Amino acid sequence: MRNSSSSPSLARKRTFVLALFCACLFFGAAILFKLQIGPMPTPSDPRTPTDSAGRTAPPNAKAKPKAEALRAVPSPDSEPAPERATTVTDADLNYIASRNLLIPVANVTANQLRDTFNQARSEGRWHDAIDIMAPQDTPVLAATDGVVVRLFQSERGGITLYELDPSGRYVYYYAHLTRYAEGIAEGRQLRRGEVIAYVGDTGNAGVGQFHLHFAISKVASPRQWSGGDAINPYPYLIR
Repeated sequence: MRNSSSSPSLARKRTFVLALFCACLFFGAAILFKLQIGPMPTPSDPRTPTDSAGRTAPPNAKAKPKAEALRAVPSPDSEPAPERATTVTDADLNYIASRNLLIPVANVTANQLRDTFNQARSEGRWHDAIDIMAPQDTPVLAATDGVVVRLFQSERGGITLYELDPSGRYVYYYAHLTRYAEGIAEGRQLRRGEVIAYVGDTGNAGVGQFHLHFAISKVASPRQWSGGDAINPYPYLIR
């Protein structure tokens, strides 16, 4: 005679085995299906490069930046511009060092200066000068003896003054001035430390960005007061 108490237990075992068998069949079919069609695509990350149709680009593709971003003007923290040809020699630099140049802005000390000479600017230009920050109308001083060779107002430099060195071989350039000092005129002899103008933000300095743009250049030809080869003033103002 059969033991009736064992029947429910046997039925549960058969049900469990059948369920396990069905599960194995289901997962086996799923794995086989995935192997046949390949991995399912996943949603694109917002940072993932896409083409013009919105499709995800290959992993090594780079997203194209907007054209406007490429036209941004470099900031004062821009990387230095590459080297370029110059006629400036060690003899020129030794002469400039011998001039004992004065920091051309009143009350500014050497440790306040920053070397911005090699910073890149828009349109492939170099700065070729240093910017000396100071409050509006701070007196601008003649860096050395010389003569006012040109008073000029330009789009970039604003109100400017060109001073010719006594040797006739170098020009000292002062830009972004708010105005000239009284009595300053072309042909005027200047003495080192004399007030020649006042700090401003004219030209492309930027409204409220008061500073003196100071540059030195080696004269390219006897009658040319601009466009010569630039000399970095910074090393000669922090001595």
